[in-house]
Amino acid sequence: MASSQADELPNIRQYASDAHRSLQHAVEPRQSDLEAFEARLDQTVQELRERVQDQERALQELRQSRASNAHFRSGDPKTQLQQLRVLKDAYDSLTSLEPDLPSPSSALPPLLAVRITQQGIKDTKEAIQDSREQLASTQRQLECEESNLRDANAITKSLESRIDHLQIEDSQTSTWSPSQVAQDMLTAVHKRKEAYGSETDRLRTALESFTNGLLAPLVAAEELGGPIVGDLLSVDDEMLAAGFSHQGKPKPLKQGQGVEDKRQRRLEDVWGMGTGTDSTLLSSEREAAAREIQYLLQSLYDARIGQTSGGEYVVLERDSAAARFLVRAKVAQLHPKDARRMRLVDFGRDLEQIK
Repeated sequence: MASSQADELPNIRQYASDAHRSLQHAVEPRQSDLEAFEARLDQTVQELRERVQDQERALQELRQSRASNAHFRSGDPKTQLQQLRVLKDAYDSLTSLEPDLPSPSSALPPLLAVRITQQGIKDTKEAIQDSREQLASTQRQLECEESNLRDANAITKSLESRIDHLQIEDSQTSTWSPSQVAQDMLTAVHKRKEAYGSETDRLRTALESFTNGLLAPLVAAEELGGPIVGDLLSVDDEMLAAGFSHQGKPKPLKQGQGVEDKRQRRLEDVWGMGTGTDSTLLSSEREAAAREIQYLLQSLYDARIGQTSGGEYVVLERDSAAARFLVRAKVAQLHPKDARRMRLVDFGRDLEQIK
C-alpha cells in the first residue's frame, strides 16, 4: 500500500507539470501566480509525503501487533468476548472520525478534478463516435431492409395480379369446348408472332440506322487502308473520297473529272462484287460499306435460320473490313478450319446454359 502511494507521487508531479504547460499555452500567467501555484504544489506534495509516512507507520504497527498476537488466543470465552469488544470499540472510534481530506489550500483537488473531467470528456467523445458508427450501420441496414420490403411487396402484388388473371381465365375457359380452346391458343400464337415481327422490324430499322449513320464510314475507312474501326471516331465523306495513305492517314481532297472517274472505278473494284446489288448504283464509299454490311448480316441470318442450302456457314468472297469487324465485335465467328466461311455466334446457347 505504501509503495503504491509512493509510486503515485511522480505521476502527480508529471500530471501537474503537463497541466501547467497547457495553461501556459492557453493564457500567459503572471509571475506571482506561477510562484503561488508552485508553492501550493510543493505544499501538496509535502502533505502527501507526510500522509504516506503516517500510513507506513500505522501499517508497521499493525503488522507488529498481528505478529505478537498471532500465537495468542485465549481459550476462555469471557476473554474472547472482551477482546471482541475492544475491537468493536476501536472500529467505532475510527468510524466516528472525520475523513482525512486535503487542506483547502491544497492543489490536489483541482488536479484530480481536471483529470477526472478530461477522462470524462475523452470517454464521452469515444461514446459519441461509437454511437455515430452504430447509427450509420443501423441506417444502412434499415435502407437495405426497406428495399427488400419494396421488392417483396412488388413481387407479391405481381403474383396476386397473375393469380387473379389466371382465375378469371380458368373460369372463362372451364366451359369451353376443345375446339374453342384450340382456337384461343391459335389466336394467342398469332398475336405473339405479330408482336415478334413488329419488334424484329423495329430492331432491323435501328440496326440499319446505326449502320448507315455511324458504322458504315468507319468500315469504309478501314477498307480503303485507313485506321481500323474504333481507332478513328469521326469519318466524313470528304475523307473517304480523298482516301488514305499507306500510313493510314487521310489524304488531301482533290477535285476534277479524272478524280471522280478514279473514285468510281475504286468503288466498283472494292465494293462492286459481293454486295448482292448492282455496282452502278454505288454513289459513295459510305453507301457501299453500308450495303455490304447489311448484305453480310442478312446472309448470316438466313443461314442461321436454315433458309440457305449451305448450312449455317456463309462463304466469303473476299476478306472485307465488314467481315473482320463482325468477328472482332463477337457477332460472327470464322470456321475453325476454313477462314473463308463464317457464321453467326450462337447467342442462345449461353441463355440455355443459364437456365
